[in-house]
Amino acid sequence: MQKKFTIVIPIFNEVESIFELVEEIFSVFKNYKFELLIVNDGSTDTFINESKEKFLKKKINIVSHNTNKGKCVAMLTGIKNSKNNIICVIDGDGQNPPSEARRMLEFWMREDDFDFKILCGHRVNRMDNFIKRISSKIANYVRRLILTDDCYDTACALKVFQKKDYLKLSYFKNMHRFLPAMFKYNGGKVINIPIIDRTRKKGTSKFNFNNRFWVGIIDLLKVFYILKFKRSNK
Repeated sequence: MQKKFTIVIPIFNEVESIFELVEEIFSVFKNYKFELLIVNDGSTDTFINESKEKFLKKKINIVSHNTNKGKCVAMLTGIKNSKNNIICVIDGDGQNPPSEARRMLEFWMREDDFDFKILCGHRVNRMDNFIKRISSKIANYVRRLILTDDCYDTACALKVFQKKDYLKLSYFKNMHRFLPAMFKYNGGKVINIPIIDRTRKKGTSKFNFNNRFWVGIIDLLKVFYILKFKRSNK
């Protein structure tokens, strides 16, 4: 029996890519029973107006924030509002192919024992610019060295997990960057799935070296002390 799942897409000013991505998702998952939930994180573009027309005949749940609260809060909003327990998170920029999301979900469905586990997409050949690739490699190396979280590519948005497990985690700002560590330190298992990455065709990235790398390092140290404190009190 096919299990139902929810695809959560947090977006902020992704009007140039989101509609094409949604069409691709419905094409790739045409034989599946799923919920598509878009979290509009305070976008200031034309998404709301355009979605009324373009999503008229599609069953899509849209939850909106009045202001931009950040990806972490947007994810939490989407997961809390999901109808199904199995969650697949995917970025709205179109770089994560929906076919890879389907492959990860099919892997999940084949497994019998998936309590407190997380599937993490691992972009084997990243299609970002040089600065993004090198900063991500450094950040991934430092993170794995400090947290030993068993994840090869934590910055990859494509992940699959259970709603009930996610909501058991202690929430903090930017925790979405450290989900593998949070799952592992709570007794869970991290599984890496190699996936294809695509170049961004439309829109512009909201992240750069300064707001990704340095903030990530600071958050990493915070997470290390949080998890170390938890471990020492067990």
